[in-house]
Amino acid sequence: MEKTSRIQRFDLLRIKQMTVRFITSVSIFAVTVFFTPNFNISSFPILILSSLCIIIFDYLISIISGIHDIPLGRGIVGFVAAAIIIYMTQYFVDGYYISVISSLIAAAIYGLINSMLPNKV
Repeated sequence: MEKTSRIQRFDLLRIKQMTVRFITSVSIFAVTVFFTPNFNISSFPILILSSLCIIIFDYLISIISGIHDIPLGRGIVGFVAAAIIIYMTQYFVDGYYISVISSLIAAAIYGLINSMLPNKV
C-alpha cells in the first residue's frame, strides 16, 4: 500500500513538473522567437503546439539518453540537443519555421533563460 502511494506521489510530482515546464516553456519560447532572426511562428496556437512538441521531444531524449541526469547534460550536450529539437520541430508543426543558424541562436537564448529558472517544483 505504501509503495502505491509513493508511485502516485511520484506521478503527481511528474505531472506538476511537466505543467510548470510547459508554462515556462511557452513564455521562454515567445521571448526566444522575438529575439531570434529567421524564426517565424505564425500564431499563438502554433506557439503552444510547438512548445508542447519541444517538451515531448526533450522528455523522450532525457529518458532515452539520460542527458539531463549528468552535469555535462546542462552544458554543450544539452545545447546541441536543444538546437536539434528546436530545428526538428518545424517538420512536425505547420506554421513553424526556423533556419539551422537560428536554431543555434534560439537554443542559446532558451538555455540562458531556462538556466535562470529553478529546476524543482
